[in-house]
This record gives sequence, C-alpha cells and structure tokens, in this order.
Amino acid sequence: RRGWKRRIVPGDKVHFEEMPDEAVEQEPGRVDSMLSDEDEYEAEDNNLEPTERVDADDEFGVEADDVEDVSQLEIEIETFGELRLSEQVITKVQAGLALLIEQVGSVEAAGEAIYSTLFEAAPSLQSLYKTPRAVQGMKFALSIALIISKLREPEDMKIIVEQLGFQHITTDVTIPRIEVFRDALLEMFAGELGDDVFTMDVRVALARIFNYMGGSFIYVRSNYWSRLQLIQQCWSLANRHEGDGEVDDDGNPESSIEKSERSPKRNKEEGHEKTGGGGLWRSMWKKKPQESSDAKVKGSQEASMEEGRKKVGGLSKNKVPTTFPEMFRFNATVMGYGNSEWMAHVLDVFPALVVHAADPQRVMEEADVLSIVLGKSESKIEFMEFKAVMLASLRSLLPKTWNSECEVAWTWLWDSIHRMLKANLGKPQIQQKALRKLYSTFTEEQLLLLRTGIYTTFFAKCAQGQDYFKQSSTRLHFIADRVIMFTQEIFKDPKSVMTDLSALGLRHVGYGIPTELFGPFVSSAIEKIRELTNVPEQEEAFRWSLGLISRVLCRTITEGSTLVMRAINANCAKLVRKAVSNAPRAQRAEWMLRVQVGTQSISPLLWSIQSGSLEAGQAILTDLLTIRADRDHYYYAMDALFNRHPDIVRRICQDGPELLPTLFDGLIWRSRQTHNGMRRVNYFIKYMIVDAKNEFSESFRDVVVNGDPVAACHPSVILSADILWSRLASYTFLTSKLWFLLNLLVFVVTQAVFTNYSGESSSASIMAVFIGRIFIYVFGLGQLVLHHMYHFSKACRNGEVRKIAFLPIPEYLLHFSEALSASLCTVLMGMLAQEPLLHCLGNHAQNDKQFSELDATCQGVQDLIGSYATFAFLATLLYFLLLLELTVFSTKLSTFVLVCGRMVQEVAQYLFALFFVVVAFGCAIASSDVVDQQFEDILPAMLNLSRIMLGTYSSDEYQKLELEPKLLISVSIFVICTTIFLFNLLIAQLNCAYMGIFKDMLDYARLNRGSVILENVSHASAKRWERFVVSLKMDEKLEFNEGDIGLAGGIQVLEPAGAHPVTTDSIKRYGGSTSPASQWPETANEVDIEDKVDRLERIIEKAVKKIVKSTGKGAHGAQSGVSGASSSSSMSSGSSGGDL
Repeated sequence: RRGWKRRIVPGDKVHFEEMPDEAVEQEPGRVDSMLSDEDEYEAEDNNLEPTERVDADDEFGVEADDVEDVSQLEIEIETFGELRLSEQVITKVQAGLALLIEQVGSVEAAGEAIYSTLFEAAPSLQSLYKTPRAVQGMKFALSIALIISKLREPEDMKIIVEQLGFQHITTDVTIPRIEVFRDALLEMFAGELGDDVFTMDVRVALARIFNYMGGSFIYVRSNYWSRLQLIQQCWSLANRHEGDGEVDDDGNPESSIEKSERSPKRNKEEGHEKTGGGGLWRSMWKKKPQESSDAKVKGSQEASMEEGRKKVGGLSKNKVPTTFPEMFRFNATVMGYGNSEWMAHVLDVFPALVVHAADPQRVMEEADVLSIVLGKSESKIEFMEFKAVMLASLRSLLPKTWNSECEVAWTWLWDSIHRMLKANLGKPQIQQKALRKLYSTFTEEQLLLLRTGIYTTFFAKCAQGQDYFKQSSTRLHFIADRVIMFTQEIFKDPKSVMTDLSALGLRHVGYGIPTELFGPFVSSAIEKIRELTNVPEQEEAFRWSLGLISRVLCRTITEGSTLVMRAINANCAKLVRKAVSNAPRAQRAEWMLRVQVGTQSISPLLWSIQSGSLEAGQAILTDLLTIRADRDHYYYAMDALFNRHPDIVRRICQDGPELLPTLFDGLIWRSRQTHNGMRRVNYFIKYMIVDAKNEFSESFRDVVVNGDPVAACHPSVILSADILWSRLASYTFLTSKLWFLLNLLVFVVTQAVFTNYSGESSSASIMAVFIGRIFIYVFGLGQLVLHHMYHFSKACRNGEVRKIAFLPIPEYLLHFSEALSASLCTVLMGMLAQEPLLHCLGNHAQNDKQFSELDATCQGVQDLIGSYATFAFLATLLYFLLLLELTVFSTKLSTFVLVCGRMVQEVAQYLFALFFVVVAFGCAIASSDVVDQQFEDILPAMLNLSRIMLGTYSSDEYQKLELEPKLLISVSIFVICTTIFLFNLLIAQLNCAYMGIFKDMLDYARLNRGSVILENVSHASAKRWERFVVSLKMDEKLEFNEGDIGLAGGIQVLEPAGAHPVTTDSIKRYGGSTSPASQWPETANEVDIEDKVDRLERIIEKAVKKIVKSTGKGAHGAQSGVSGASSSSSMSSGSSGGDL
C-alpha cells in the first residue's frame, strides 16, 4: 500500500530518489500494511517496534565491522521483519548497482549476466527455473534493482520482498541454494565493479539483502504454501464441469480423488502464526474466533430458509449446478439470499480474488474496486452471509474432498478479504461527494492553474519525465483533464473505468512508459489539489482515487511489459528474434500476437505496425510465417495470425504497406526438389479466399480496395483472384451481363437494321422497330433509371458526394462504367423525348401501304429525325463502350483497353495544344490585310487551317496562297508548328508514356478484375458459395515432398523449375525433444553475428580492465623502486664528495 514500484527500462538511467511523502502517505482509516490485529506481534522485548526490524549493525548477534566472511551471516527463516542498513552503505550499494548496469549496457544485459553467473556456479539450479532464459534474467535484474531502490524505505521493501516470496512460493528454496545464489551474485558484482567500488561493507550489505530475500521466500513457503495450494486445488475442482478431466501440474489428466489424496497436508499448528513474521498476508489472513458471527449467520439462515425453499421450488430438477457460481446462486436462493444484489457483485469479483490469492496487492486492488461497487447497494451488507453460502457451495461441489483443512483454508481466505472490504466500506460515497463538490467550485482559471501546475511540479521532481511528455501543451492539458475525469468516473462506474484503465495501461506498454514516473506524477497532482482546497476530505478523496488509478496502471504496465514489447519499443529486429527465441514452441505465436492483462489485450504485431516500428513488425511477420517442424508436428502461425487479426491486410495497407510483400511471401512454400522440370509449390491462401467462418475473406477485399498494383501482382494474390474468378465470379458476372447483351442486340437491330429514315420501310419492319424500341424504353431505360435513382439517393444519404468545379457529383459516378451508364440513361431519355413513332400514335392507317408510310406522313416527324438520329448515334457508341467491361475475361485485352485509356489523356493534351494554335493563327490571319475570302474572317480562317493540317486542302487552293506572300508565310509557319512539331511531339509523348505505364497495366488489369470479383461474389447464392468452399478442400493437408504430409489451408500447384529458383529448404527442421512446451533449439546458423561481436567486446573490455589495473599496480611499484634507488645513489655521491 505504501510507495510506488519502480522498474528499470532498457536504455534508461537508474535513478534512486526518495519518493515524496505525498505519494506514499497512508490513507486515514486504512491500517498500515494491515497490521492492526491485537496479537500481530509477540515480542518478549517491550522496546521492539510493532514490526520486528533487522538492523545492519546487529544482525543475529554479528557486528557489521566484525564480519570478515559473508558465510558468517545467518539466513533467518523463522521470522520475517524489516531490513535496515546505514545511509552510507545504502548510498554505496545503489551507486554500485547503477555502475554495474551502466557497464553492461542495459538491465536485460545485467539480467543475462546474473543468469549466466548463477547457472555456471550451480548448474543444478537450472531445473528450478522453467521460464525462458531472457525472461528470467530480466526478472532477476528488475527485482534486485527494485529492492535496492527501496533500501531507505524498509516497510515498502518488506512488502516487495513478500510479494516476491508469494511469486516463488512454488519453488523449493533451501538455505544451501540461497548460499549458492548469494555467493554467485557477489562474485559477479566483484568481477564487474572491482575492489575500488565493491568494498567489504558493500559485499556484506549485498549479502544481507540476498539472505533477507531468501529467508523471506522460505518463510512464506513454509507458512502459506500448503494453504494456498489447497485453495487453488479446491477452486479448480469446484469449477470443473461434470465429466471433465482434471489436469495435474505436468499436464496429465487425473481424477479428483487422486488430486485430493495428493493435496498438501498442513501441520496441526499451522493455524498459529510464528513470532515476529508474516508481513502483509500474515496480518490479513490471521485466524480469528468466529463463534459469535457464525451463530448470527446460523440464525439468519434459519429465519430465511423457508422462503428460500419456496423460491428454489421452481428450478428444474435436470439442471444440476456444476460450477461454483451456479452452486452459489442455487444455495443463496435456498438460504433466502437469492435477491441479494450485493452478493451478486461479490460473486462477480470472487473468482479474481481466489485466482490472485498469492498476490496481496492485486487482492487489495480488487477489494478497493469492490468496495466502490458495494457502496452503491441499497440493501444491508452482511459479509458473514456470503461466507456461509460460499462454504455451503464448496461443500456441495466437493463432497469427497472437503475436510477440516479445506474449511480452515477458505475461512482464512474470506476473513482476509472481509477485513479489506470492511476497512473501506462506506467511504467511497463520502469521497465521491467530496470530489463532486471540489470540482464544482473550480473556475476556468483554477483549472488552467491545475493543468499547468501538475506538469511544472512533475518535471521539477522528475526531469526524466520530460523525455516522455513530448506533446504540445494543449495535449498535456487534455491528459490532465482525463486524469481528473477518471478520479470522478471511478466512483460512478468502476467496472467500465477499470476496463478503460486496463486498455490505457496496455497502450502505455506500447509507449514504453516506465512505472517509476507514476509516483512523482501522483504526488505532483496531490500537491496542486492541496493548493486549491482547504478541506482535508476533498484532498483525501482525490488521493485515494488517483492512487487506485495509478496502481491499476502500474500493474497493467508491469504485467504487459514483455520482452517482445520491449523489443518493439526499441524497433530492433535482433531483439525481437532474441525475445521470441525463449518462447515455448507451442506458445511462440501467442507471444507475438497477444499480451493479455485481465480482460484487455494488446497485439505486439499490431502495435509495431501502428507505432511505426516496422523493422520489428517485419521480424514478427517473418517469424510467424516461418514453417518449423520436429518429428511430430509442423508449426505455422498462419491460422493464429488471421484468427487474431482478420483485418491484418487492411492494417498493413494503412500503416505499413512495405510489409505486404513479407506477409504474402510467408504464404508460399516452394520445394527445393524438382521433377521433370517442375517444382511443387504450396500456396497457403485459405484466408485470402475465406475467413474463419468460411465466408468471403476481407483480406482479398482489402488488397483490391488498397489499389496497389504491386501487391495485386503478387503470386499469392494472383492465384487467389484466379480461383475466385474461374470457379465463382466469372459465371455470376456473365449471367449479370446477359441482360445488357440482350438490350444491346435489340438496340442495334431496331436502330441499325430495321430503321430506314427514307420512308421506304415495310409494315413488318416498322412493327419490329416499334416493339424493339418499347422494349428498350421500358426495360433498358427503366432499369437504368431505377439503378441510378437508388445509388444517387444512397450517396446523398451517406454524404458520398464530391465537388468538381463547384458541382456536387455522387462518388459512384466517378467510376468509368457508372459514368457511361449515367450518360446512356440520359441519352435514352433524349431519344424517348424525340421518338418519331410516339408522335404518330394518333394517326390511323387503312392498309399496309399507309402503315409503311406512317412516319413520313406524320406531321412534324421530319423535324425530329435529325435530333433523334444524333441521340441514337451517341447511344450506340455508349452501348459499345460499356461492352468493353467484358474484356475482363482476358487479362491481355483488359490491359490493352487500360493502355488505350491512359493514352487518351496524352491525345487530349495534344488536341488542346492544336486547338490553341489554330485559334491563334486564325485570329492573327483574320486581323491582317488578306484578300483571300477563305481567311477574311476568324471562323473561315480556323476552318481552312484545320483542313490544311488534316491534309484536305486542294492543290488549287494552295496555288491561290502564292498570290499573297504574307498569307503563304503565315500558313507555312502554321504547318511547321502543327504538322511537324506538335504531331511529332505527340508521337514521342505516346511512346514515353506507353513505356512508363505498360509495366503497371497488367497489374491494373488484375486490380480491375479484382474489383469485378468483389462486385459479383456478394451476388453469388449461398448454395453456390458453399459448393465453392467445399471444392477448395482447404481442410486437407498438403504434401511438402513425397510422403511428407504437412499443413492444411492451402492449394498445391506445379510451376516451372526456373521460375523461382530455390537452393535451401524453407522449412526449419529440428531434432531433439518434440514437446510443445520446449523451446526451439538454437542452431549455429541462427546465432546472430552481432551477438557474437557483443560478447567478444565485453570479454575484451573485462580483460583490458584487468590488464590496466595490474599494470597500474606494477608501474606504481616500479616507480617506487626507481625513486628509492635514485635517492640512495645521490646519498652515496654526497658522501663521496664530502670525503674529497
């Protein structure tokens, strides 16, 4: 409860600063470390403090000055008190640790040095540590640094050591092992620091610290291990569904009876605490007489038993509770507590309290949040009622294994939780009102003063914080406002706030924020609040809520700061590879895809992409999509990757498009062996076609929407598109275009075959034209009108409108085919308005001859023929332009059409330049004194210049130009500018543009086909899609080589051997153990050269230091000898001179 944990982040300097009192000030009403019981300590000496202390000058009867060998120091395992050292020794120890970390380079390097030194000294200890080497080394270094940083705060250090004791409660720590551990670390410190820094008093102090840690581990294990283990075993059995097998510590199934027989037996005197020890949990879990409270509970049970039986009478007899929550609700109903709201809240948190029973700080955090929730309950809270229902439920679930030891253990657990809840119950409501009143009195000036003052004070207390707060002042003010908001919102909705805080803490893990900054920040905020209020209750409410928030964030950051996240923060591929090399082979992918803290999780891969650490992200993707194999299993993380991140392609396209080739390359395996000039290739493209639910994959959609032609031409994407097109989309696309083809056929027949504007058509042809045009106007035009009305209204509703030249245009019309369709719709409307046959509907024909001449005899029809024919001409061109969509069936034709489309832009530029030259010369010639009538006015001059340019000007007209030399010279210059310069420039421009865009046109053609696939896959029927998915056979395993059955989720093809040469097997195969829990062995090829160089540099540095020290001593001795010899020579010379 007191102080703030500090952690050392790689690359950061080590700071040992005493925390301000405001950050660790004890809350009123809360007992210090929960040491409030009457018999908390039993001291024969009345002068002892409430918590027994171990002083540096008087430890176990050995004076500090008298210690010549650390082996004289005893390891105390009977008591667990506080360790106090002198200020001078503390300063030396902290300076020595800081120098050690500085010399080795980082905390990780220090941890690795500790790990190597320890297991070189005692290889037998390696069996005790199942955590990977890098992880364990980092834990060593961080724990030692944290404890040494708290040497000036013995009470806080004791809590930290106690927590470490509970974390090592499953480890068999013995006194000989502690001595080996201590001596190995002391030798490592001595070798790194040298005799000048590592003096005898520093050696003794470090020895006392290591003895203190080891003794506390033994004390905690001997007093609490069996009880905690029994609680966890009971909890596991109580939440086991009927028929489920239990799993032992080694992963083997076992029966509940066997587990109960092997459950640890506690000593009869285990309920009695030993003198002077126990720390936090000793005080919390101390047994107390419960006779009076049990009697009270019994009375309340009897009073409500009848009511409970009535309520439970409606339960189904076939539904038997099989888990603790179900049995608890059943028993609560039977005992008359079925409507107890507060019990439901406690039941929601109770599993977390039991699971984290060995973590006192986590239990206290959960209890604080639960106290806020219970404060909102209007019903009377009797904790003994929950205890009675809890014990009854456990007895019902464990009839064979329940005994007196289980009764004592669970009573012990609940009593500790009860005391924590009772200590804070009722206070959150008062604190919420105090905070509300405080914030309501703040003015804008005071809020601005609070925002700026927090950071001013914080930066003064901790200059290191300035390196992490790099945002603008407005952003920092926003963060301060969020802090203030959280302190109030945690009282209103604690559950949602805890969820938000967990997510916020995980984001801070990604930012690499050290937890050592939270203490100064909290104390700075409290100081500023104290300046703005004189009410102690308001300051206390702010302190309590902000303290709870900071504890949650610190815990989340601590639990989420994995080796992989640290490597991502450094954006170093080598560190990523080194971090994941320590993972068990079955959990390797999980290390890179999920960091779980409570209900919240963060993906290291996704964070590396979003944060811009693309080097680390590429290393993670490469590792995930590398196929590894032992004799029993293949390990390939494609399923884990796409199940965890179904939108991984979209995320990469948005934040790191350069990683797309790495992702797609990892989906391809090529055999090193060839047969008959062909190579076997496995494309693991399951998730490029279907997702985990066998629906259409979003990955393929994201590739198409991204519009990157390079990604679209990747072999894995090409194969996915070809499969989707050939087996599914092509049929759907063709059937959707049949109606368009029918409309085109009818239009061509009615307009170009049967129509005769000369008035000589037969009656049959006129009838055919009439029927055909009615078909076009009703079905063709009607369909287009409905289509564009729907999309136009949808675009307006969704705001999908763009302004082009101040004209709002729906976005769907920006697509070429849609724009052509809208133009065709407009032209057909013009044709309908000018339709001659509609104007003749009122006329009557007496015979076939009159009917055939009907259009010629109708009044006013001849005036409509010209405009109608123009509309028919445009409509025909638009129909055939829309027919170009069918070129998607051939990639080459589609590429040619796209090239033509791109070339149109170049031709349009040429025509604009040509029009400009024609207008310029036409105006210039018309303004001169020419006599030729063809060039007197502007329009005739422009027309004749255009004829000259197109080569339609006759020779006789050229001869007339010779009569006027000025006109001839002007026309000659015009011909040079247009025919020679602009035309040849157009040819050169088309050549260059073609060479530049042709290489990408094939890729754009594939993107075009991809767009067509997306449009038509959604229109495929469910049965057709299901048949398509079954035909893929993605669940069948593919062969790698002959007889080598590998992985599912892919499609195997054969390609020419020379297409993609392969010289090495891309599958990494390993021998040795095949256990999924073991790590992949490190081969010689996988050892990073940089690691070898770093190790060699460290060895050389140590050797140089030793040589310098030995040389310095030798030089000093030689210098002393030379000076002594010279002085004796001078004395001899003097005496000889005197004799002369």
